[in-house]
Amino acid sequence: MWWKVLLAVLVVWMAFGLIMALLKGLLTILVIGLLVIGVIAVIKWASSDKSPTRTGL
Repeated sequence: MWWKVLLAVLVVWMAFGLIMALLKGLLTILVIGLLVIGVIAVIKWASSDKSPTRTGL
């Protein structure tokens, strides 16, 4: 009977580890995506400064 308890604890521990690994992977992908979006936004902002704009003067 004790081996069933040990097996249940092992399964829960492995499931928790798998969930944490998936969350870390998703978090990494999210951070990389936000960095890419930030870089694109900065590049667009910097390139829009070079174009002449009308200020109504």
